[in-house]
Amino acid sequence: MLRIWMGRANTGKSKRVLEEIKRLGTPAILLVPEHASHGSELDLCKVCGAAASRYAEVLSLRQLASRVLERTGSLADGALDPGGKLLLMQLALREAASQLTVYARPSRRAPFLQELVALCDELTACRVRPEDLGEAAAVLSGTSAEKARDISLIYAAYLARLGQDGVDRRDRMEKLLDCLEKSGYVEGKDIYLDGFTYFTAQEMKLLEILLRTAKSVTVTLLGDGSDLEIFQQSVRAQSRLELLAADCGVPCAVELLAAKAPENALAYLAERFFSPISPWEGDCAAVELVKAGSMFTETEYVAAKIWELVRTTNCRFRDIAVAARNLDEYAATIENVFERFNIPVYLSRRSDVLEKPVLSLLAGALDAVTGGYEYEDMFRWLKTGLAGISDEECDKLENYVITWDIHGSMWVREEDWTANPDGWREEFSTAQEEALAEINAIRRRVGAPLGRLARGLKEHAGASDKLRVLWDFLEEVGLAGQLEERTARLEELGQLQQAREYSQLWELLCDVMDQFASMLGDMPLDGEEFARLLKLVLTQYDVGTIPVSLDQVQASQITRNDRHRIKVLFLMGANDHVLPAVQTGTGLFTREDRERLLETGIELAPSGMDVFHIELQNLYAALAQPTERLFISWPAADLSGTPLRPSFVVGRTKSLLPGVREVGDGGVEFRRLTAPLPALELAGSQQGGPLWNYFVEDGRHQDALAAMERAAEMNRGRLSPAAVETLYGQNCRMSASRIDKISSCHFAYFMQYGLRARERTPAGFDASQVGSFLHFILEHVTEAVTKRGGFAQVEERELS
Repeated sequence: MLRIWMGRANTGKSKRVLEEIKRLGTPAILLVPEHASHGSELDLCKVCGAAASRYAEVLSLRQLASRVLERTGSLADGALDPGGKLLLMQLALREAASQLTVYARPSRRAPFLQELVALCDELTACRVRPEDLGEAAAVLSGTSAEKARDISLIYAAYLARLGQDGVDRRDRMEKLLDCLEKSGYVEGKDIYLDGFTYFTAQEMKLLEILLRTAKSVTVTLLGDGSDLEIFQQSVRAQSRLELLAADCGVPCAVELLAAKAPENALAYLAERFFSPISPWEGDCAAVELVKAGSMFTETEYVAAKIWELVRTTNCRFRDIAVAARNLDEYAATIENVFERFNIPVYLSRRSDVLEKPVLSLLAGALDAVTGGYEYEDMFRWLKTGLAGISDEECDKLENYVITWDIHGSMWVREEDWTANPDGWREEFSTAQEEALAEINAIRRRVGAPLGRLARGLKEHAGASDKLRVLWDFLEEVGLAGQLEERTARLEELGQLQQAREYSQLWELLCDVMDQFASMLGDMPLDGEEFARLLKLVLTQYDVGTIPVSLDQVQASQITRNDRHRIKVLFLMGANDHVLPAVQTGTGLFTREDRERLLETGIELAPSGMDVFHIELQNLYAALAQPTERLFISWPAADLSGTPLRPSFVVGRTKSLLPGVREVGDGGVEFRRLTAPLPALELAGSQQGGPLWNYFVEDGRHQDALAAMERAAEMNRGRLSPAAVETLYGQNCRMSASRIDKISSCHFAYFMQYGLRARERTPAGFDASQVGSFLHFILEHVTEAVTKRGGFAQVEERELS
């Protein structure tokens, strides 16, 4: 039995699913998109109670695959993760390169390989075979035909390598389709699919198996049965599901859930947003438009408004959500501002491992030993804080290296460095000798493990052996322990999300190395190729977390919005060309290529207008999410001051809700008076005013107030005569260049001639010093030779 429940947002589709699961009390599985699984589990527990896990479970398709493959014993083979896929694609591309035309000289860079992997994943999800592309290439003409032919060859080589050595490394969904029916995992269970926009060919095949084996299948779709463009994907999915049910010989029932008449401005905005404009005549206080000066003041306004809502209404932090189409651009600002305002926030995003020091340590160390120990490579890993030396020790080492242009084997040789840390000097002082001894001690601590890494990579040819050498290096520098310490320190500081991310890094690194070894085995690689491939694989990983606290503001990208109802929503970044986003590319196959392939019967993932319709559907779902308040905000200018236009969302909201209130970002006092730290910052600029007196009377910020008072007393003033004499001496000599410097910039003159600050430069001689040095050598050599009876009496070896 297939049931399709279709309805607009807020018609109760998800609620009805949960209530039916509770009412029946029989084995059930709720399948949801990956990003919605956590919220759906919470909802299941709220509706069905603590005993829900006895008969019902919430799974993503990936989790379902893991459960089924574990039961059938197929999980041991494992599926490739992004890094493994990239590595496999590199090998497949190398194998097929001689037969290619368009990609006859393929790039080895990560972006190109990523596009190839993404295309192969898309072909797999759409259940397109290499021979299908080959047949299409025979029908097509021009560049599209050549592309299809090349991709079919690359795809075939890639798939062949997925099963090499008798290990099944296929996509988990493909293995799920093979194992689901014989596993018996869904037999006798009611299956519910909620929150999906459309279904790929793989997912349609999964639904076919579910229809044959499960007790019942229920699918919810967002739509109202009309031909509105935002519901086009849902209408298409409905038609495909009905055809699938007919092919499987099972009854299909479609039920349209009626929407209630909008009772307030919020509901009316969502209901009528994509319909002909008919203004709302009631109260519009629930919706607010905010025009901010910049992204920073926009975020400060949101933070201030959150505190106002928490203090004056029945809202808690967990009742508030922040959404943006371009959350990646807002993430750092949200983290910074919300921390200052003491607002707990969970950013629903995945953090690129490239941002973490672990990759810099690995990449720097490998590049150093394979590239001649150059300055940039050495200090890329030494400055990670994970190399076993402190920041101060790293600075001392760096100063010496720059002064004497240290590179090459000098880093790993047994003999100590002997040059003066202060550059060319006739004699060492005691302080300089002590500084040199400390620098040599630091160098030995980092040079010894690096030397062993270099020798190991050179002595061993196979990829697995090189990985063992790298593993020994990581153990020697104590990377695992240092990551544990950093995780604990972040937890102590209350940075729980970052702590969870760091706790994943060691396990992720181990998985990468295991996969690297299993795929390459004893394949001979030189040091540079080994380093390049390993770095290439590492660039494909990211780390993510689940919420670490129950009472947090949720911040997510609209495309990853779980569509759960929330009391208050802040929709940020409502700028033109951002909301909705414009598709900038379709991968290696252009839109024209995809249209021509569709004519041959090959249907790929949505592109062009289909993607735009999905964008509009995500926007619609976001507008329908809040139950009490909606704030739509946008910056009027970017960081460089270039004016930005508001999105069409703003204009349409004004048309539908004529009484909607449009405000600015509230001014600095409104934004910063809502939380102690920003208010304290503001008080510092108004010393003696009411806000300053408030903090004085409060008595809890005396240290900060005292520091601000001291800072206020500091002004340019004048140096004392004693300070002037210390800096410049009793007689201040002026030259034309000095006069020009003091005329152009007093501070630059003070730095250069007062503090005598100078850039770190390599030890050496300028032109005049070279002449003096040569005169000195000639004078003293001639004098010494004359004392021994002339040049004829001195051997050439001694002269040189």
